Amino acid sequence: MNDQELGGLWTTLHPTVRQRRRIDAQVFAWLEARDTPLAAEWLALFRLAPLPALGLVAVSAVSVAMTAPLIWVARAALSVP
Repeated sequence: MNDQELGGLWTTLHPTVRQRRRIDAQVFAWLEARDTPLAAEWLALFRLAPLPALGLVAVSAVSVAMTAPLIWVARAALSVP
């Protein structure tokens, strides 16, 4: 490895401000392109596997319904003198 190759690697590892902005813009564009609303993801799940998706919905509903009673029991258990 000579000085030119080392210099090339060094600039690759430490991009300039302009290069950093370009990389950030490309990454942000890629993330935005892949970003889908949660509702669209659920609809895609229902389209691919309707029965497991219904199971996930049921489990989610039960977990939301059980959260408050479990918190109440935990608080009661922790506050016992």
